[in-house]
Amino acid sequence: MDPTYPGVHAGGDIITTTLDAVVKWGRKSSLWPMPFGTACCAIEFMAVSFSHYDIARFGAEVLRFSPRQADLMFVAGTIVDKQGPILKTIYDQMPEPKWVISMGVCASSGGFYRSYHTMQGIDEIIPVDVYVPGCPPAPEALLAAIMKIQERIKRGEQAKAPQGAHRLGASGEGAIDRRARRQAWAKDDAERLKQGLPPRGVIPLRVIPPAPPETNRG
Repeated sequence: MDPTYPGVHAGGDIITTTLDAVVKWGRKSSLWPMPFGTACCAIEFMAVSFSHYDIARFGAEVLRFSPRQADLMFVAGTIVDKQGPILKTIYDQMPEPKWVISMGVCASSGGFYRSYHTMQGIDEIIPVDVYVPGCPPAPEALLAAIMKIQERIKRGEQAKAPQGAHRLGASGEGAIDRRARRQAWAKDDAERLKQGLPPRGVIPLRVIPPAPPETNRG
């Protein structure tokens, strides 16, 4: 091609680029999301899919419910240990390249379910590309996560290994911590009771005496 021929920016009709750039542009502009919803975050995800938020502008408006037809997984909600193998199997069934958004605090860290049966973050078993905080996150936060995924696709980045794999099998620590905390509180309350003091943190209520009845001066 004549190097002096004007490109599109100079009024011509020639575009020069690389095949890699075209492929990345196509991938980030035509995402195929698949929701894996288990709790209230999934309800919030439904709001994102409505026309009000218009995720069609990101090319992600067509939801897929088959992992073999998806390249972006939304994990929305609490994942218990028994659901872990199911989530891992579905993730493995997605073709490469693929990305994962962990939506909400329960999927990202177990949330307030610090118990033996709840997974303390899905990154124990699958790689996570973007974490979205919140309980549940606002739709705008999920849109920001989609834009982060597009940036990662453009840069050719993809999480390959579960970031929290070292925590796998460590469930139950939260329950042990709570039991130890309750025992410490009970010991402290008993010592304060011997000194005639109320339990720590208990604020006595101030009782306002009733007003004296008004006398009839008539």
